Amino acid sequence: MAPSAPETDEMGLDPEAEAVDALARNVLSDNYLHFHLSSVQFSEDPVAGTATCEVTLQKSVTGDEVQVKGKGVGLLDAVFEGFLQAFSEEFPSLKTIEIADFTVASQFEDAKGRRSDASAYAELVMKNSEGTSFRFTHRTPSLTNSSVRVAVDALTFFINSERAYVQLHLALKDATERRRSDLVQRYRSQMGTLVRATSYSEVIERLKNNG
Repeated sequence: MAPSAPETDEMGLDPEAEAVDALARNVLSDNYLHFHLSSVQFSEDPVAGTATCEVTLQKSVTGDEVQVKGKGVGLLDAVFEGFLQAFSEEFPSLKTIEIADFTVASQFEDAKGRRSDASAYAELVMKNSEGTSFRFTHRTPSLTNSSVRVAVDALTFFINSERAYVQLHLALKDATERRRSDLVQRYRSQMGTLVRATSYSEVIERLKNNG
């Protein structure tokens, strides 16, 4: 059964993901990282059964452009391979997530003429190391664009969750040293919410090694 489409061309999150993302936005404030999708180039060799995708992303915080290139058996596989190569070293929590489901469907309600301009709705379900699933949706006029954008939405979610967790970890350390029990309790509670996104074991180990 095809998923029902959202009314607007925006990132869609399920309630579980919304709670985590809302906290990350609150913690990071102006440093919440958005990725602007500048360009997508996709090629596929149906004989070899391989696909290559080149994506250009622009970071909102710094304005820097990131060139992401991946190869896989299809569009989504190539996109995620590129994302992991580009970002998993900086954000190790990305290594703990996997794709649980992916669906793309055409929406013909507002299509005109020969109806080839129907919008494309992509739904991506990601699963973390604890088996918790998060659903992301995106709709654009293009099948390729919707597929890449929903992957970028998931990337944005998990990266900002990790960045917020690191910020709270440092704030907790400071509050503990200053014996601010009120802040310690608040930060621990907020970190407990962010942990629902995925595992930060490697992130925590890095923080310990860095003092």
